Amino acid sequence: MILFALFGIAYGVVLQRSGFCFARAAFELFLLRTREAVNGVMAALLVTTIGFGAVTLVRDHAGLADSNHLLVIPVGLATVLGAVLFGFGTTLAGMCAAGTLQRAGEGYASAWAALAGILLGAALDPFAPLRDGIPVLAGVELSLSQWMHPALSFPLTIAALLLLWMALSRRSGAPAPDLEPAPTSWRGRARSYLAPAVVGGLLLGLLNTAQLAVAVPWTVGYPLTLIPSLFAGGHSHASLQNALPLLALDGGLLLGAVLSGALAGGLRFRWPRRSRDVAVALAGGIFMGWGIQTAHACNIGGILSSIPSLSLSGWVYLPSMLFGAWLGAKLFAKLA
Repeated sequence: MILFALFGIAYGVVLQRSGFCFARAAFELFLLRTREAVNGVMAALLVTTIGFGAVTLVRDHAGLADSNHLLVIPVGLATVLGAVLFGFGTTLAGMCAAGTLQRAGEGYASAWAALAGILLGAALDPFAPLRDGIPVLAGVELSLSQWMHPALSFPLTIAALLLLWMALSRRSGAPAPDLEPAPTSWRGRARSYLAPAVVGGLLLGLLNTAQLAVAVPWTVGYPLTLIPSLFAGGHSHASLQNALPLLALDGGLLLGAVLSGALAGGLRFRWPRRSRDVAVALAGGIFMGWGIQTAHACNIGGILSSIPSLSLSGWVYLPSMLFGAWLGAKLFAKLA
């Protein structure tokens, strides 16, 4: 638990200092022309994939050929539904699960509302009967490692991520006249690729790789959704032992944001200018809680750790989450 808490503190510091944010990346894709957050996410994915590949090949060379160290999540219709719900909630709240913990540590009332919404959504999950009644929704674990050697599957994943990054960088967006225009000079583009969010993405990828080397990949949302059932006694002693280190990581992330914010002199309670923003964040958190419960992952586990783990669920989760984020961004623009 101490090790996981230390990793969490490191994640919290990097997130707080860099401004790395999946929700911001979604807004950039659909409402803005800037690409700093998008570049940060893609940098994190690439570094994590390279790192996971290196760890896997070292393990393979050492005779540890199984892929149990990677995060392979079942893929099925539940992945699509859960990712859409989570993406919608992310843009509605203006933060993802990791961003919620980070901003809660910085004192944002909306983040605490979103966190309460995630726990409430996990406790009052309306999709549980649907998942239990239709087995095909659950899906099966599918990984590229089942069909090809890691020496081929990891470079293939890296190539796919590079192509995706190029496609996202070319997308112009649809900004309002008063928003920051896209950089046109080579210096402007260079600043975009060296923005704090990109540096943060690189550091997060290295941290995730280090965590994989000594334990398991990084995940944030799934441990949060276990809290209601843990308090209700809905888990066995073995499940509790597995959940506590992951919860220690989430607690460390919040603490890291607190410490980083305090050192930067920006730690204070922050109430939004409009009280209704707290209610919107609460609603967004509820959708995120439903999405995590349904897909068994948030954007960190479902994308940032899943795709580098060669899990096919990540490639289903990503476009589904973006569709949900697009819906949420449209609603958010109307509420703004």
